[in-house]
Amino acid sequence: MGKKAYHHGNLRAALLAAAREILDTDGAEGLSLRKVARQTGVSPTALYSHFRDKRELLAVLATDGFDSLTRRMQEEAARSPSEPTGSGPQLAGLARGYVLFAIDNRALFRLMFGRDSGDLLEFPQLAEAGSRAYTMMAEAVTQAMREHAIAGKGSIAATAAWSTVHGLAMLILDGRVSAKDQGASDDADLVDHVCGMLNFGI
Repeated sequence: MGKKAYHHGNLRAALLAAAREILDTDGAEGLSLRKVARQTGVSPTALYSHFRDKRELLAVLATDGFDSLTRRMQEEAARSPSEPTGSGPQLAGLARGYVLFAIDNRALFRLMFGRDSGDLLEFPQLAEAGSRAYTMMAEAVTQAMREHAIAGKGSIAATAAWSTVHGLAMLILDGRVSAKDQGASDDADLVDHVCGMLNFGI
């Protein structure tokens, strides 16, 4: 493949798009800077003006993933009816967005939460992006507890909610739970039923 000419900003976007395609097909282990360069049609040297190594590239992909996760959660929450108390987006909507994002972005989600992701937290932007996604759910839990006069530590309740949502996502991704086996019409229906239960008692 011949070398292509890119504007500096366009090259970065093209590199990330190529990296995402490779991630989706080959996983994080199969992703390499040389593969990205070859697919983009540039020399490997061109990548180093944007990413110093594979770890930085993975960190940027994961950061973008958390930003997309946050947007998906916000979108699903906005579609959910408000609580009778007027508390705004329901926790179930945020949870639905979390799980549906995982289903639609399997390889990226595994990168974001995989065993190697902890090594990438030295990148401040990644840590901040991950924190924003979690904080949004934690604040929804705390607000619901306050409005319904439920006693307890908000951080523990938020961890319980996150564990339920993340556990469901991973069970679906690993094929341990299926909509058919649970009597749901599809994954989205299964997510609605399970995540809807998060509002019970809150």
